[in-house]
Amino acid sequence: MVEWTDFERTTIQSIFSKMNYDDVGPAALSRCLVVYPWTQSYFGNFGNLYNAAAIQGNPMVAAHGLDRAVKNMDDIKATYAELS
Repeated sequence: MVEWTDFERTTIQSIFSKMNYDDVGPAALSRCLVVYPWTQSYFGNFGNLYNAAAIQGNPMVAAHGLDRAVKNMDDIKATYAELS
């Protein structure tokens, strides 16, 4: 488990507060799944991830929730436990 300093926590939250999660979250996960296809095995319940177009149009990818990690920095593992 990571122990964040106040400076680190403030810096991370400041950077992420400027992001539009509806655009950045799905785009980041889509790129990860396309560029590193072996990561798709972690998202087996997401359905069709057979090509870039399917990944980018997948509603499960879009709803993944990048912002949950920033909101739960002290327990990211539990926050995303349902993905395991």
